[in-house]
Amino acid sequence: MAGGQGFPRMIRGSVVVQRRRCGKPNCRCAAGEQLHESTVLSYFQDGRNRTLMLASDEIARVRAAVARYRAALAKVEADGSDGLGWLLARRAGR
Repeated sequence: MAGGQGFPRMIRGSVVVQRRRCGKPNCRCAAGEQLHESTVLSYFQDGRNRTLMLASDEIARVRAAVARYRAALAKVEADGSDGLGWLLARRAGR
């Protein structure tokens, strides 16, 4: 499961930057011009979309782990399609 230094090799989800107002009336974000930004991992679990705030030192490693997950998923999809194509061609040849 873990890659270097105990960090996961793959993570399912998306790294996104959220922009929001904090709700304090005197904050710079109240006018909507300078919103607060936070980088989060967005993922789907138990039928709901969820987010996990990332620390600044985690962002690059989480992005890389998400990219590895997507590459592995694409490889599995391609292999599965190849297998289906083989089976369909075999049946067509009967």
